[in-house]
Amino acid sequence: MGVFQYRNGTLHCESAPLGRIARAVGTPFYVYSKKRLIANWNAAEKPLGKKPHLICYAVKANANPHIIRILAERGAGADIVSGGELRLALMAGVPAERILFSGVGKTDAEIRAAVAAGVYSLTVESFEELSAVSRIASAMRKKARVSIRVNPRVNPRTHPYIATGLRESKFGIAADRAVEAFRLAASLRGITVAGVHCHIGSQILETAPFTEAAEFLARLVRELRSLRIRLEFADLGGGWGIDYQRIVETGADPNPERPLPTGPGRLFKAVLPILSDAGIRLLFEPGRFLVADAGALVASVTFTKENGGRSFVILDAGMNDLIRPSLYDAYHQIVPVRLRSGRPAGRPDIVGPICESGDFFAHDRPLAAVKRGELLAITGAGAYGYSLSSNYNGRPRAAEVLVSGSRFKLIRRGEEVDVLWNGTGFEEKGLAN
Repeated sequence: MGVFQYRNGTLHCESAPLGRIARAVGTPFYVYSKKRLIANWNAAEKPLGKKPHLICYAVKANANPHIIRILAERGAGADIVSGGELRLALMAGVPAERILFSGVGKTDAEIRAAVAAGVYSLTVESFEELSAVSRIASAMRKKARVSIRVNPRVNPRTHPYIATGLRESKFGIAADRAVEAFRLAASLRGITVAGVHCHIGSQILETAPFTEAAEFLARLVRELRSLRIRLEFADLGGGWGIDYQRIVETGADPNPERPLPTGPGRLFKAVLPILSDAGIRLLFEPGRFLVADAGALVASVTFTKENGGRSFVILDAGMNDLIRPSLYDAYHQIVPVRLRSGRPAGRPDIVGPICESGDFFAHDRPLAAVKRGELLAITGAGAYGYSLSSNYNGRPRAAEVLVSGSRFKLIRRGEEVDVLWNGTGFEEKGLAN
């Protein structure tokens, strides 16, 4: 049972009516359920039992420090991809020894910061990066723990923009050069070779791609062991998919034939026997799975209109608040916050106010008629909502709210319009000068 439910015709997050939150903070806003965050964490953590493992939350999915802290308090590490995320993770309470620093283009300053902090591992993605880490760590008179990201050439069967394990991907080191990379790493000063890493993509709904990647990692670990390169851990990355189409139970399934996600239980059942034979610690990096269905973007209807035989519902949220539909043609369930009986059903395009034809949340989506000022909830926005938001079209970013039971608190204030010129040297008066 989801945490976004109708009670007496009003959509609640846990026990908090979304309309009440809207009156308190204004729209649009992001809302997150603490209960769902914890439930998702438990679903990921408990099946692993006492097997040596570490689950590192992929901070890029939602970098609000309150979210990171909730997970860190329950034992999560952090998978980070920038110096900014390193500072966020440390500030939110993730110990350095539970932090993985991934990313294909780390700067020298970021590498120095990671080595100085003593992160669990730097995930290295190229031969040049290996040399850079060696040079920097040696100059600091430290040893940098590294894992090498290897591209296993696995097709994750997902959107091409979020497929990262294909041969032509910019990520990782080619499979046929993996042993060469590990040999080089083992010979370099300032480096301790700690693990091997692969991440094949995101929003993966089947176990088969993960099984294929796990088999590749197990073979590589055995080959390296025969060369006297012994690894401490193998990291299978993240990419666990979720069901975006039925987060709120409405009694109707929009696409009953769609593939459903496997979930961590089935995933671990498939990959653990393969990786357990390698005899090393197992790491995973879920992001979307932990936070996506815990959040929603709530927006007000600004106008409705008809154009060229099409109907439109225009919201006060736009692609700057949730870009996934425009970027990936991603599906998000959209539901009214208040159910109204007797309304005719239509199939409008649900769009935002941004001056782009690509500014949409859904096309031709079944929806009962709504009026100006009414609220809609766009579900599944806990991941890659705020973290991909922007000030495009001069729009301040929206507030973030965390719900626990019937109580809610602001965990990020909505931006004021002066954020648009802060730091530019201009003042509000005299902007035309």
